[in-house]
Amino acid sequence: MKVNVAMAAPSVVMAAILGAVPMQALAAPAAEADQAAVASADNGGIPDVIVTANKREQKLQDTPTSIGVITSDDLVKRQITDIEQVTRNIAGLNVINAGPGQNTLMIRGLVGAGESTVGLYYDNMPTAGTGDSAASSGGRQTDFLMYDVQRVEVLRGPQSTLYGSSALAGVVRVLSNPAKLNVTEGRIDLDGSLVNHGQAGYAVKGMINVPLGDSVAFRIVGYGIHTPGFIDNTSYHKDNFNSADTWGFRWNGTYQLGPNTTATTQLYVQDLKSNGQGYVWSRPSVIGGVALPGAGDLQSRTQSREPYHDRSILAGLTLEHQFDNMTLTFTQSYQRRRNESFTDQQGLPLFFGFLQSIGAFPPITLPKAITFRSAQELTMWNSELRLATNFDGPLNFIVGGIYQNRTTKINNSFVDVDLTTGNPIFANPVWYERAGDFKLTQWAGFGEATLKLSDKFSILGGIRVFQNKRHDIATSIVPFLRLGTAGAPDDVRSTESKAIYKFEADYKPTRDIMLYASASQGYRAGGTIVRVIPELPPSYGPDYTWNFEAGAKTDWFNRALQFNIALYRVNWYNTQISGDFFNGTFSGILNCSGLCARSQGVEFDLTARPVRGLELTASGTVFKAKWLKDQPAISGSPVAGTQFANTPTFTLNGSAAYTVNLSGDNSVELRVDAQHRGKYAYMDYRPQFNLMAPQAFTLVNAAITLAHQDKWNAGVYVRNLLDKRANINSIADTVTPYQTLVAQPRTVGVQLGYKF
Repeated sequence: MKVNVAMAAPSVVMAAILGAVPMQALAAPAAEADQAAVASADNGGIPDVIVTANKREQKLQDTPTSIGVITSDDLVKRQITDIEQVTRNIAGLNVINAGPGQNTLMIRGLVGAGESTVGLYYDNMPTAGTGDSAASSGGRQTDFLMYDVQRVEVLRGPQSTLYGSSALAGVVRVLSNPAKLNVTEGRIDLDGSLVNHGQAGYAVKGMINVPLGDSVAFRIVGYGIHTPGFIDNTSYHKDNFNSADTWGFRWNGTYQLGPNTTATTQLYVQDLKSNGQGYVWSRPSVIGGVALPGAGDLQSRTQSREPYHDRSILAGLTLEHQFDNMTLTFTQSYQRRRNESFTDQQGLPLFFGFLQSIGAFPPITLPKAITFRSAQELTMWNSELRLATNFDGPLNFIVGGIYQNRTTKINNSFVDVDLTTGNPIFANPVWYERAGDFKLTQWAGFGEATLKLSDKFSILGGIRVFQNKRHDIATSIVPFLRLGTAGAPDDVRSTESKAIYKFEADYKPTRDIMLYASASQGYRAGGTIVRVIPELPPSYGPDYTWNFEAGAKTDWFNRALQFNIALYRVNWYNTQISGDFFNGTFSGILNCSGLCARSQGVEFDLTARPVRGLELTASGTVFKAKWLKDQPAISGSPVAGTQFANTPTFTLNGSAAYTVNLSGDNSVELRVDAQHRGKYAYMDYRPQFNLMAPQAFTLVNAAITLAHQDKWNAGVYVRNLLDKRANINSIADTVTPYQTLVAQPRTVGVQLGYKF
């Protein structure tokens, strides 16, 4: 049976949701919500979750926005330690994964070339991706280990009035535990695991909170992790080559500067070294008329090693002063990130050899085996000042301004490869080298005002006015395949400015039900391109979205059941698209003019505690992100109505946990988690490269944990219980053989934790 997701105007959808509310609920007597929440939580009900999505503290159920939240307890119990694992537990949030530290996030299916469509924040600090080209500058989003984290918030839908550029589809916020005044505590966690068909892994993590007097405290986190490999390379004969090692620390500080003034600091440092991407050669390929055989189960045939090294520093300062009825906040952050990657290019000489054979490329000497080296260095400063009110009257507002300065340096080259070892030969002259120096400066002022028209009904209006300036210089050092001369540098300047808006209304017929409708805009900055060949366009413009949404947040049966739902339609204008040039060998970015694409669907989050000790959760989404216009510039020329590449139409996550209290203040928890992702219609719009579009898969995890009060715990877990070869992502193109990124096979592990 074919199912269509039909979207109506927000007012119509809101009326439909109202109609679905039982009359008994609408007639429920008014009561104090806080007292009811506390009482129900004490009786085993679902407790309140406080979020700061709107840059002020609010209860999740009182925030008229679609938000997915993973609490501190859930992060630990579900063993979530990175962004990729978050995507498997939040409806509407998905990822294009290329290995450790190489994720591209998407919300509601909105993803594409250019800057990121999803803003990623750690505490109050924005971060930026470091892709290896203009077509993937939103890739490789920052991925610090999640340990000693109080919660993760996923804001679904455009959030640009408060969060600015790259919040076109939504925002992910990772909020660490702050340093606690007058508290001395610590924790250490050990983890050992064994991957079926692969290596052993381990993790050592620890935290300590130390007060210095009554007004200063520090909280320090440290960790070291070995991620086991499980794929063998048959070209340079290395087993389990895709292992990774990560170490890092975080330093949080809290300083009570006065009775109403507080300063907090954060310092994140992380070093990640991956020895290779987890791609298998899943099927034979033909490039330039040459047949490249596939490989066996969990095997690869890349000629070159593909290491990835990512070094990240993120530092922040927040000053907050509480007045009688308002809060003034200043934040300053600094990000520095350096990474280096190598990608096998064995198909490139074959393809250009074929072009030479038909007279379509000059008869120059071609390399035998090469790898693509890309090195990036990112530096970003971000300053924000905002004032949020908390008046007793009906009107409250938040106003502020930001300044951001970002510099990205990229150096790309083709390097010869030793076919015996798979290592690059740096002593040989390179076959291509180009450098880019990209500078982006952003200024913005923003504000949102909420007017409470009655105890049950509120409206909100928001605006952001911004200006972006770019100055980008790209320099050719060695022309492509040493053909011709380097030429003059590309020197491009651009300025863009715009005002974007947000409107919202919410209605609470009872203390346990909130209905809302909203219309909001998101935007993404334009940019320039490091041009390998002169046929590529030099620059591209900004794009933006309009999101129309209606939803409900509800609690039932004395908070034993919580159910939230949102219906949405997102229109995408002037969409940044990746166009292929020179027979599909190189990518550049263009803009589709006008209303080009749309995503629409429904998403829900459900939590139930039917009996004491048992918790059931589920979250899911059904949606379709599609083109509204023919796209002849994109390889494969998708026509109007075609689903976006690299997006499913259905995801569903669920968990069941049962805790039994034993004697002596001991307890045991049994837990099962499952994540289902629907199939991708397209990984590539060209039929010959879409033969391995990822199919639907379901991954199941299980764990049993024994705990004593809040002091120690010991557990056994199994990830990918059914040992599925889930196809996470696939790649193939004119010069790239078919390769599939697969989920880690069944992994059995032991965890030990002690708190003091």
